[in-house]
Amino acid sequence: MSDSSAVPGQVFGPISVQFEAPIATVRFADAENGNTFRREWLDHLFQAVEAATGHPDTRVVIAAGMPSVFCAGATRETLVGIADGLPLPEYRRFARVFATCPLPVVAEMQGHALGGGLVLGLYADVAVLSERSYYAANFMQYGVAPYVGATYVVPAKIGEALGTEMLLTARGYRGIELKQRGCGVQVVAHDEVPATARNLALMIARSPRASLELLKRELMGKCLAGSDAAMERELEPHMTSRELPDVVSLTEEGYGLLRTTTS
Repeated sequence: MSDSSAVPGQVFGPISVQFEAPIATVRFADAENGNTFRREWLDHLFQAVEAATGHPDTRVVIAAGMPSVFCAGATRETLVGIADGLPLPEYRRFARVFATCPLPVVAEMQGHALGGGLVLGLYADVAVLSERSYYAANFMQYGVAPYVGATYVVPAKIGEALGTEMLLTARGYRGIELKQRGCGVQVVAHDEVPATARNLALMIARSPRASLELLKRELMGKCLAGSDAAMERELEPHMTSRELPDVVSLTEEGYGLLRTTTS
């Protein structure tokens, strides 16, 4: 195993890469904007993942946000059409950046993950959630039908019934509730998320890099096929819903106010 102390980290805007062979940790810490999707943020994310996998000693990538926020999804400006979002092909590319990564990715989802931010994390090969943080597939909170394969990946990773409920209700679920209801991904105490993610990464990294690349290629093919089919179905409803007048009013009235109850 290489001497990780000899490998300097790299910084791409608010996103950093820390090398500690056999793990490379990609950490996004845009505290000012709550790790919301912005053109520069997404460009930096691609660069960081490429740098993480580019080092020959890396076998597993950990994707981590901040302790309070993993990723909060789209900005208010994008939802109401004040700011242009990404072209649709770019949305497909960024949402699945962890799925298309050539090495296994463990998502350390200690903080809240909302909308596209939840989808981003669930496209990782393995995810670890916090019992106390909120997780929401809250597209319909703003009247926007989901895209980027959300209707595939949320039920696939969380569980068919619970994932479908999350999409329909658009409410936030604390990790402890997801755990109690049989969530398909691991949920642990908040302070245990980083160590749990690291231990999983170390277990995965016991295999040779070449073998992990071969397995990831198989997993990637399955994931991309499922999400490609979902996006074909999602595109027309998504585009139609974006033009509805209620989207602007719902976003202006409720952006940042997470639904947390069924009442």
